[in-house]
Amino acid sequence: MAKLAYVIPTMLTLFLVCNTLALEPSNSNNTEVPWYGLVIPPEPYDGFYIKVLSCLWNVDLSCGFQIYEHIFDTSKVLDDHCCRNVVKLGLQCSKRLGLALSLFEKFKPQKALIDRMSRKTYHECNARKL
Repeated sequence: MAKLAYVIPTMLTLFLVCNTLALEPSNSNNTEVPWYGLVIPPEPYDGFYIKVLSCLWNVDLSCGFQIYEHIFDTSKVLDDHCCRNVVKLGLQCSKRLGLALSLFEKFKPQKALIDRMSRKTYHECNARKL
């Protein structure tokens, strides 16, 4: 459980992912990544993190930072490859990953933005019909 507790915050913070570097042990101590040093927030309900982890398997590792940056800076446009990843995630997973990100204390003030952009990003990518 301790190992899972160490991996979860890394994976959750990048949604949107949130997960580009989460599986790379060499990056877990990199102070430049947005999830560095974050404490895992409690689950909003039992089994939430398991559902989040299952969503993350649908995101290509190369897209995590791109998605994360787009959430907070709409001038950063997702390329077609990452947009396909967002569509593959589906709306429910996009919303779930946005919620997971907003649970972290650092991101709580931006909860409404994260929620709005998670949905908007999904709908924009879906409309591109890639």
